Amino acid sequence: MEGVNDTYENIKKSIALDHPELSPSTLFAYASIACGCTYINGSPQNTFVPGIIEFAERQGVFIAGDDFKSGQTKIKSVLVDFLVGAGIKPVSIVSYNHLGT
Repeated sequence: MEGVNDTYENIKKSIALDHPELSPSTLFAYASIACGCTYINGSPQNTFVPGIIEFAERQGVFIAGDDFKSGQTKIKSVLVDFLVGAGIKPVSIVSYNHLGT
């Protein structure tokens, strides 16, 4: 296996081997693509490695983003306003700051 993330086949092997260099965001992207779901990456991390891009293209799944650059608070405020306007009242909102900022 030449690389961990360089091809779709190597990502599959890395997942099977529970390779320590696979990032959580890459695993989430892989799972979304495998389920046929769009994956939008909102953090400035290297999620869209060549193998993930190859997998998304094979599956015909849309992937986007590398950093929202707008802040969690603003995004959550807009989403809550939208949901309430659509008749959906969020009970709780949870976020995880894995970047440490």
